[in-house]
Amino acid sequence: MKKKGLARLGPALALVMVSVLLSAAPVMALDGRAGDAVSVGGDEEIEEDLYLAGRTVTTTGIVDGDVFVGGQTVNIGGDISGGLSVGAQTLTINAEVAGGVRAGAQTLDVAGSIGRDLVAGCATLILDSNASIGDDLYVGSGEVSLRGDIGGDIYGGAESMVIAGTVGGDVHVEVGSLDIEPGAVIEGNLWYSAPAEISIPKGSVKGDVTFTERVVDEDRQQAAEDFGALAPFVFFASFTWRLIAYLMALVTGIILILLLPRVMAAAPMAIRTQTGPVAGWGAIALFLTPLAAIVLCITVIGLPIGLIALALWTILLYIAQIPVAIFIGYLILGRSRALEGKGFMIGCLALGLLLIALVKLIPFVGFFIGLAVALFGIGAYLMVDRKMLGAVKNSDWENEP
Repeated sequence: MKKKGLARLGPALALVMVSVLLSAAPVMALDGRAGDAVSVGGDEEIEEDLYLAGRTVTTTGIVDGDVFVGGQTVNIGGDISGGLSVGAQTLTINAEVAGGVRAGAQTLDVAGSIGRDLVAGCATLILDSNASIGDDLYVGSGEVSLRGDIGGDIYGGAESMVIAGTVGGDVHVEVGSLDIEPGAVIEGNLWYSAPAEISIPKGSVKGDVTFTERVVDEDRQQAAEDFGALAPFVFFASFTWRLIAYLMALVTGIILILLLPRVMAAAPMAIRTQTGPVAGWGAIALFLTPLAAIVLCITVIGLPIGLIALALWTILLYIAQIPVAIFIGYLILGRSRALEGKGFMIGCLALGLLLIALVKLIPFVGFFIGLAVALFGIGAYLMVDRKMLGAVKNSDWENEP
């Protein structure tokens, strides 16, 4: 059984679930576009990476690079020479994607071709009969219908899974129910964990078939009581949602870097050069702001201000991880060079967020790491001043993707 999937999750960059924050943003120059309805027409040819965010996003053009999308309803068409990363409520992929696809959606319908892997976390995944995946499929879903062809392996879990096409490799899944339809072909081995064995059409599985009856331990029993038939998916989805949470933070940081590059470079600089003041102001803002906002909410006159303060404090608390992650990534990747260039900053951000996410998984330590990230992140924003902004000013910002 091949174990190459986890190594391919690192480069996944997705613009996910941020359309509300960007609904009033103007169309960005070069590689970024945001608004209520965003589209790339069939007559357009983009010769670089493309970033899109909107309530409705539609592409039918040609992109010579990677595509990152976040929206409510997303329809991807045309040709993409690189990879595709998407977060949406409803996602339809009817494009020719040469690279891999990373997607988080409520409903995902793949009607085109994907050259490499598909990594998907969703409620419903449909691979149409005329669609194809060139390499492996990694999926965590409630319902999965695979009627197209998959060149590599299938790994994942679902409440119900139907395989009706051709799988070029192995299938390794945990399911509530599995249906292999007549005419389906699995070239490799089939390993599945389910409540009971299934009937497999003769000749459908070329390799060995291994069945494991699902053992319901105490945790699973509790999940079964709480989630009913979706309990198996809940356990597998825990990894998927951690990945999506990482991607959400990553995308938020990418957008901030694209919109406010100098601020996002100055904030990590503040952590490095003014560590004490950053921690002090961060502590004041972190602990005193909600208390002051609650006091204002008690009064009739101060209620609107208190509510606004709480909302802003919540947003600041979430984005506090961005400058801290950039700072951590910078210490590892580029201590001998200046923190400049959007591409380099995004690389530092991706590495830093990954390390923070891993450390937070450690029992007891995770809470204190999260507290430190919030404290230094909020303080970093507060300590950014004109002098720092001037220090990171770079004439290449405007043209750097």
